[in-house]
Amino acid sequence: MSDGALDRTESYAIDSLGLFDVIGDSVAIFDRARAGAEVVDLVWPPEAIHNVAIAGMGGSGIAGELAHGVWRERLRQPVSVLRDYYVPGWVGEHTLVVLSSYSGETEETLTVASQATERNALCVAITSGGKLGTFYRDMGVPVIDLPGGLQPRAAILELLVPLVVVLGRMGVIAPPEVELDDARQVILDSVAALGPSVPTDQNLGKQVALGLLDSVPLIWGAEATSAVAQRWKCQINENAEMPAYWSVLPEADHNEICAYGDSSPVGRMTQMVLLRDPHHHRQVSRRIDLSRELIAPAVGGVLELAADGNTPFGRMLDLVMLGDYVSLYLAIARGVDPGPVDMIGRLKTRLAETGYGRAPDPV
Repeated sequence: MSDGALDRTESYAIDSLGLFDVIGDSVAIFDRARAGAEVVDLVWPPEAIHNVAIAGMGGSGIAGELAHGVWRERLRQPVSVLRDYYVPGWVGEHTLVVLSSYSGETEETLTVASQATERNALCVAITSGGKLGTFYRDMGVPVIDLPGGLQPRAAILELLVPLVVVLGRMGVIAPPEVELDDARQVILDSVAALGPSVPTDQNLGKQVALGLLDSVPLIWGAEATSAVAQRWKCQINENAEMPAYWSVLPEADHNEICAYGDSSPVGRMTQMVLLRDPHHHRQVSRRIDLSRELIAPAVGGVLELAADGNTPFGRMLDLVMLGDYVSLYLAIARGVDPGPVDMIGRLKTRLAETGYGRAPDPV
């Protein structure tokens, strides 16, 4: 990539699906998603809910991980995120099951929907259509309708904001209005500070992307930033078509840190990204400091990024927005169209060719 390419308008012509336009419209998307979730009819009283399961995959599933990460120690009911074909045995008539599938055709989520409705769980769907928005609506499942036409990973606010609103309306979390308002302001500020029109010398998103170019990013989060690290990893994988990996502290200090000793084969090909929250547990902050000190000699570089915002939800979205921009700028820097995900399409085609159902049990 030539110097200054990220500051030239013509460089963005490669973005065939207009992902930069989508992220630039984030405030309007946020407002629309919030309003839609606030008016949908949820017929159950909050006291009917004893636990919560959030089902979703990929860009649709990360919304559950992000919400759980932000409210993890403030949840009023147990919450689990489901990312496969089966529901746990505890899912039943007092379980709120949030079915999150942007397309409405995600086979794992549809399988969960079938099991959850059979158990008379309290289901609500967040989708732009598909079987989830038609068949299950006809079965009486409340549906929060989303506009179609996006890649699921680009619809993160369409999926996340309604989830937060539903959890608040059902008493799973405290009323989230203050956090939603803070998040909206954070998003507004992020778009203004990180958009393509902001030159590289003033644009943190472009600077981070250039620092990660031609490397393998290793992204570590902790507590509320754990799911954000996962989001960064997935966005870099899909948008920039680069390998990237994520881990969580303090767990990584009990195993992965051993991979960065003097004999580490990882070496200079990697760049460590540490995502910090000013409100981390004191011991977590110390672990980040000490882990950086020990790991730095074994990797190509270490970058720390601190969340900004007045609430946990706002701070989380501050880093999500930054990571999304970074992944898009990495794509432009590499000359990659950030829209298509051909490998996922090829995999789905192969799955369709080989049939559906549980593999036979071994003899």
